[in-house]
Amino acid sequence: MAYRLEYLPSATGDLLDAEAGLYEFSPAAAEKFLGEIRRLKETLTEHPFMYQIYEDDRYYRSISLPYRYRLFYHVSEKTETIRIHRVIHSMKDLHKALYS
Repeated sequence: MAYRLEYLPSATGDLLDAEAGLYEFSPAAAEKFLGEIRRLKETLTEHPFMYQIYEDDRYYRSISLPYRYRLFYHVSEKTETIRIHRVIHSMKDLHKALYS
């Protein structure tokens, strides 16, 4: 059974910012990034535990995305829900951005 995927408002804002920034750089880059997010949705809902646990906080799992972004999520086995918390560019202080 597939898990339900839920984007928190912070993650939705992150994705919109990433898309806008990448689009300014290159529309093709923005499309590649969004395509990866769409493909990830299928994989993640079927196999939520396949990605690595974030080394600084075991509550989160982390996925590397194109253009040096990282996606942070948490899996609730009880509710069979995956909550996407943040999508952060790795040039930022990940710890600070994750908890702000």
